[in-house]
Amino acid sequence: MTHLWDVSGPCGVYRHQPRGMPEPVGRGVDDVVSELSDWSTSAGLRADASALRAVISHDRSVAWQSADDLLFDLVKALGVARIGRTLPWAFPIERRPFALITDPIGMATRAWSREAYRRAEEEDGEVPEPTQPWETTTIALEEELWASLYHPSVDMPALVRRVAEVQAAYGAASEDGAGRAATDPDRLFETLFAGLVDGTLQPDDPEDSGRQWADERATG
Repeated sequence: MTHLWDVSGPCGVYRHQPRGMPEPVGRGVDDVVSELSDWSTSAGLRADASALRAVISHDRSVAWQSADDLLFDLVKALGVARIGRTLPWAFPIERRPFALITDPIGMATRAWSREAYRRAEEEDGEVPEPTQPWETTTIALEEELWASLYHPSVDMPALVRRVAEVQAAYGAASEDGAGRAATDPDRLFETLFAGLVDGTLQPDDPEDSGRQWADERATG
């Protein structure tokens, strides 16, 4: 990994690193250009070393560009002849009902957080609470959702049903759900899926997702 920073001095921002690991080591432009050129060659491409150098060194002799535009310049400099348009999503993964799993504060994040705490407790010699079934199924579902995002033939009702099942299991296991009647996964599925078929849940907005921006910069 290379963090592209102003190489005229040490980076005063990028200082985070895994606990117990040394801080990132500064690298010169020549070193990075050489590494990227080697990667390009190994991929069957032909890099433009001068273009790579201009992008990496933040050449101020050219007009200002956003970091996102520089990324496209970097890909071209690596020898990629064609940057295609983005593929449409098969389902709105960042909206309900799928956001119940994928949202930054959704169930998958909670499951991963609990797993991280368990590992930390084990490292400290403590005995963590056992993994709950909803955690395992939530993590597996999140991975499948992202893996299915560009498959037009994905079985969306089946995915929604699994979201309902995971949410019901989470509700039954969580402290917040103590004393409440158990959620019926079938009824929950009907509620969640209804929004997808009656039009109340709109498909992902290309402008919102950044795909429109990327498509405007595609080369073919």
